[in-house]
Amino acid sequence: MSPPTSSEEIVNFEVPIGSSSRSIAKRLLEEKLIRNEYAFRIIVRHRGTGRRLRAGTYALRRNMALRHIVDEFEKGQVTLVSLTVPEGLTTPAIAQIWETTGFGTAAAFLEATESPGLLKRYGLEDKTVEGYLFPNTYKFAKGTTVEKAVEMMLKEFKQRWTETFDEEAESLGLTQHEIVTLASVIEKEAQSKLERPRIASVFHNRLKRKWRLQADPTVLYALGNPKRLLTRADLSVDSPYNTYKHRGLPPGPIANPGIDSLMAALRPEKTDYFYFVAIGEGKHHFSKTLSEHNRMIRKIRRASRER
Repeated sequence: MSPPTSSEEIVNFEVPIGSSSRSIAKRLLEEKLIRNEYAFRIIVRHRGTGRRLRAGTYALRRNMALRHIVDEFEKGQVTLVSLTVPEGLTTPAIAQIWETTGFGTAAAFLEATESPGLLKRYGLEDKTVEGYLFPNTYKFAKGTTVEKAVEMMLKEFKQRWTETFDEEAESLGLTQHEIVTLASVIEKEAQSKLERPRIASVFHNRLKRKWRLQADPTVLYALGNPKRLLTRADLSVDSPYNTYKHRGLPPGPIANPGIDSLMAALRPEKTDYFYFVAIGEGKHHFSKTLSEHNRMIRKIRRASRER
């Protein structure tokens, strides 16, 4: 996401109790939020709102029109607080960010994501919103309800998912839910934006042949995302999310993917690859055959032992 231009920059502007329109105008000019303090005072006098300018801290943009600034002061608009949702987090992880940022409890956030009414309103198939909380930086007023916040994230997904995406998914023989599910696996596997379409190609190739995806992140999800490496025993965990045991996609998303992973799921690179393995520095080696794949794994293990 590109940084805001100077005209879009958010400025926190405080109006102390008892401030006059003259003192407010002077400070607005100092902060470069207005060009002419007299114009501000004339608008306030014309509206007769001099005594109705409410004290508080306001989130103002440098490109706001003068009348809109006065509107904010009349409404008593409170400061907005940022909440950044990175790509690839699970819903419980986002709930934890909600709590640590000071908006409310993680438990309340998770409860809101499982609201049957919300799921029905947005046509979601699962019993949770996993996969559809769109990664972005959101600005909420203090006191924003958790239900409203979750809905804003779902609306962001709805806006990003265009009719073109529906057509592209249909041409692949997949539903929106299947694309989001696949994108979530790609998100957890890929570290490089450039590799996402290639990783997507491996999964698409496997799906076409009805092979198991054998994606480690789905097993981690089935285990509750432990902070450790997978063991051989983990690969036999009894869960519909275990893509080492079950063919096809898992029943739902395992994280909340960003736009790059969604695009990769919809527009995979055209390859003959069926395997990939991490080779360090966020990169992967891609193979067409199992023998080539196994050779690369042995090579990586030898290099690891020699260090």
